[in-house]
Amino acid sequence: MADSVVETGDDLVAVGGLPALTDFDPPPDTPIQPDCPTLPGSSLVGPLDLYGLAEQVLSAEHHLVNAQDPVQRLLLLTTLAWYNRQRDTRAALDMVTDAMGLLPYATGANERELRRLTARLLLIKAEAKALFAELDQAEALLEGARATFRQIGDVLGEGDTSMTEALLALDRGQTRRRIQAHRNAHSLYLRAGDTIRQQIAQAWMARDALFGDAAAAEAEWVRVLPEGPLLEHPGLDAVAAYFHGGVCFAHGDFMKALRHYQRGCDQAVLAGQMRLAVLLAGNVGAAHANVNDYVSEFLWRERAHGLARATGWPAAVGQCLRGMGDTLRRLQQTGRARHLLLESLEWLAPFGRSRNHAIACQYLGDLELDVGDAAAALRWFDDLLDVGTDLEQSDLQAEAQCGRARALTLLDRCADAVTAADAALDLVRARSDRWREIDVLRAKAAIHQRFTDLPLPPDMEPGDTAAIHYLRRALDLAESIQGYTASADLLSALASAYEAAGDMGAALRWERRAGQARGIIHSREVSDRLLAMQAGFETERLKAEGEYHRQLAAAEASRAAALHEATQTLEMLGRIGQQITATLDAEAIFHALHRHVGTMMELDAFSVYVVDESGEQLELRYGLEGGRPLPTIWRRVADPVSLVARCARERQEMLILRGQHEQSSPSHIPGTRFMRTLLLSPLIVGTRLWGVMTAQAAAENAYGEREKLVFRTLCAYGAIALSNAAAYAKVDSTLSELRATQGRLVQQEKHASLGQLVAGVAHEINTPLGVAFTMATHLQVERDEIAQAFNANQLKRLAMEQFLDKLNEGLRILTGNLERAADLIRSFKQVSADRSSEALRTVDLGAYAGDVLKSLDPMIRQRRVAVTIDGPPGLAITTLPGLLAQVVSNLVQNAIVHGFAGVERPEILIAIGRAGSDRVAIAITDNGNGMPPEVQAKAFDPFFTTKRDSGGTGLGLHIVHNLVTGPLQGTIDLASVPGHGTRFLITLPVDVAGG
Repeated sequence: MADSVVETGDDLVAVGGLPALTDFDPPPDTPIQPDCPTLPGSSLVGPLDLYGLAEQVLSAEHHLVNAQDPVQRLLLLTTLAWYNRQRDTRAALDMVTDAMGLLPYATGANERELRRLTARLLLIKAEAKALFAELDQAEALLEGARATFRQIGDVLGEGDTSMTEALLALDRGQTRRRIQAHRNAHSLYLRAGDTIRQQIAQAWMARDALFGDAAAAEAEWVRVLPEGPLLEHPGLDAVAAYFHGGVCFAHGDFMKALRHYQRGCDQAVLAGQMRLAVLLAGNVGAAHANVNDYVSEFLWRERAHGLARATGWPAAVGQCLRGMGDTLRRLQQTGRARHLLLESLEWLAPFGRSRNHAIACQYLGDLELDVGDAAAALRWFDDLLDVGTDLEQSDLQAEAQCGRARALTLLDRCADAVTAADAALDLVRARSDRWREIDVLRAKAAIHQRFTDLPLPPDMEPGDTAAIHYLRRALDLAESIQGYTASADLLSALASAYEAAGDMGAALRWERRAGQARGIIHSREVSDRLLAMQAGFETERLKAEGEYHRQLAAAEASRAAALHEATQTLEMLGRIGQQITATLDAEAIFHALHRHVGTMMELDAFSVYVVDESGEQLELRYGLEGGRPLPTIWRRVADPVSLVARCARERQEMLILRGQHEQSSPSHIPGTRFMRTLLLSPLIVGTRLWGVMTAQAAAENAYGEREKLVFRTLCAYGAIALSNAAAYAKVDSTLSELRATQGRLVQQEKHASLGQLVAGVAHEINTPLGVAFTMATHLQVERDEIAQAFNANQLKRLAMEQFLDKLNEGLRILTGNLERAADLIRSFKQVSADRSSEALRTVDLGAYAGDVLKSLDPMIRQRRVAVTIDGPPGLAITTLPGLLAQVVSNLVQNAIVHGFAGVERPEILIAIGRAGSDRVAIAITDNGNGMPPEVQAKAFDPFFTTKRDSGGTGLGLHIVHNLVTGPLQGTIDLASVPGHGTRFLITLPVDVAGG
């Protein structure tokens, strides 16, 4: 049974007799090269070059052929994968997979070295995923590698991670992130003391600066980076040449730029930097194009495309297609150019709004101008401007503004065209960008030629027009650039300007020069090269289609043979899936998965690991070997050796095959059988990892493609079932909590209602008792006066008669108020007793409603609401009067609080009557504002209120509905018209017990 390494305290130890790495010695006849993996002390991998030179790759390959020990193969595979990550990316990925499978054999090293090795493999995979445009996976792998390097204090590894991050940021169009990544790499390499890496990072920082302010970048970096060839490392030479070529390109010195680019391309190939090699080859072609050397341009475009096609990287292929599309545009092959440019955008689509995407937008804008669609061109140039602004790259912004000026001119938007041209001129002059200034001056000439009423340039020569002025300046700039040949378009534009000025002789001379320039472009050699390129494309496409059809036919033949078995398997899996996902009990799901896996494939051991809430631990929740349960164990997801942890981290299916010669493994759990075939799969729903499921067999090669499909499908069903079970458990727990909360809130609402009743009755009783007390006090004073007159023999008949009259009137008032107080107390006792108990009692419905209203008298009088009870006397029902009192009081209070805003004479009518032989009806109607339909629809929902800001709980009508339809065994209906009031119609049984 395989799971993970055996752990002792905090250290990892070798298992099953494998030698620990500290004890391993290479065969005596195997020479160890400094750049091959070595075993210094407990270190797994010796120093690795940033890119790896050709001789280092050959040496490692030679050692790998002869290596038998799994640990030595692991180290060599890691080294080769690192050096081949751009030389042959697919092969490097295969090496990473093989190396990962050998990690369990390296448990003799200390944990730091194991984690360093694992992080290096993750970094290789991250760069490969980035090159193949799987950017999200690349980000995740990159962060995993960075976190591990940082935790173990591997500064050099963390610096290499920053370099890979810069590549990823470039493809994502994240300029600031790319710049910061190169700076971080340089700082880390400085701490690590690696001089070559420091210089390479510096060279990339210089190139980053060139994209922004070219003049400032030149001033800062030219003295730092040597210009000559044969530096200490070809990788450094390649990046330095990329920088120096960019400086020359910005100045319009294309001959010198292409020499730098050409040398840099050769050095990049030597260093294994194929991404940079493709880029530099394309730049050589672009430099040749800018001096109108189309034969050389074709040669370098073909070389760049050959390099890119061999890699299969979307960014590289898209970049080459884009360059060739622009070449065809300039040769007036617009149809083919459009096809290639749009195809390049498809290749570049995964990278979003990157620099590559921006340049494709520029070329498509130029193409639309060539075919006369200025509106479409403007859209492409606007997109280019947005991307250039986001990337903070002034060369892209200059191209965008120049293109916009040309398009706006054709659209007769004079002011906008002038603004765009001026912005472009400011940008190119700030960069000292002479060759781009030529295009801007041509755009300004076109503006003045179309809009003749514009102000003239202040430094214009006498006799010239504004168009001639700007075009002559453009020509002067072109002739000042070494190796630059003025384009036919520029010369032809100058001829047209002289013709418009009436100087036909000058116009003829310039048109002849333009014709000579066109002749160069359309020479036989250029045409032959163009035809050869197109033929190569078509041949390549036909080969690919032929291979595709051949493979398709072979696949169809094998598919027909396996169709019947596959159909039966899928039908069975469908039925199994229904059974597994039908249950919501996790334990039942585990049992079902084990039963069905054992039915459909050979199975000696089965286990399901479940990830905890933190996502950091895996628990063996269910495990069986030969019908015997396995004890619960825990594994860290970050464990660099555990197969289960690796499966969880990478979220990929794993098939482990062990040979007959293998008798033990670091991942073998003591006391269990040794398994030779292991299949592991993550349990994933959406993006959520629930755990890992494993199937294991003691036989060799027990699982093939069919078993992998079956296991993969059952894992998918199991993941869904576990997700459903977890969701159900969470919902059930939440529902229980909500019910308990609702019960507490209902009780609180009842207590609040009873408290309101007590407060109201107390206020109501206070008035008659106060009057009675005042009258009693007054009579006491009158009595004292009569007694005093009697004792003094001064009592007269008239005074006695007046006292007796006052006494009679006082006693009448006193008795009346005391009777009213007694009546209120009686009603309060009855209603409060009813509300505090749920005992059945027979009540006179009309009289009881009156008692309830007395408890609400303070609120009714305060709001000046007229409440009327209309119904026959003596209509008795046997019910739960306390609950009925709460229903009536809640509805009356609801109407008073919510219904009468702005109503001058608010009224409530409580109509009572029979509704058949065994039921009664209570209609509570008001003349208030009514409810809109959306409020009516939610009126009885719990916690719904329109007075939340005034302290409303939203439980009043919900409690009413629950009481009426529940213990009172009745029905309640709501009818309301906005602006015309609301009616609640309640029907109740005459006898709740009988009902």
